[in-house]
Amino acid sequence: PSPSSLLPPPSSLPYTLPMPDPVRERFEAERRRTAFLSFLAGAGIGIIAADTWVSHWLGVPGGLAVGAFAYGVTYGYDTLMWRRRHGR
Repeated sequence: PSPSSLLPPPSSLPYTLPMPDPVRERFEAERRRTAFLSFLAGAGIGIIAADTWVSHWLGVPGGLAVGAFAYGVTYGYDTLMWRRRHGR
């Protein structure tokens, strides 16, 4: 028998999965979008700064590091503000 035939029909399951909160779903999409835009801005600034003042060999890696830092800060800040206002 196939593995799906061993499971009871969905209507007889003792629980149902909760529907996701539309506000939370919208927040998750917006948090990823703003963090990505922060990454792009941070990477651009980091590439220029690292290439100009540190070393031309560190332009792209330095920019990516600054971009990753900006992504993390934005993502963390958005998460902190959500939890402060809405809980988990």
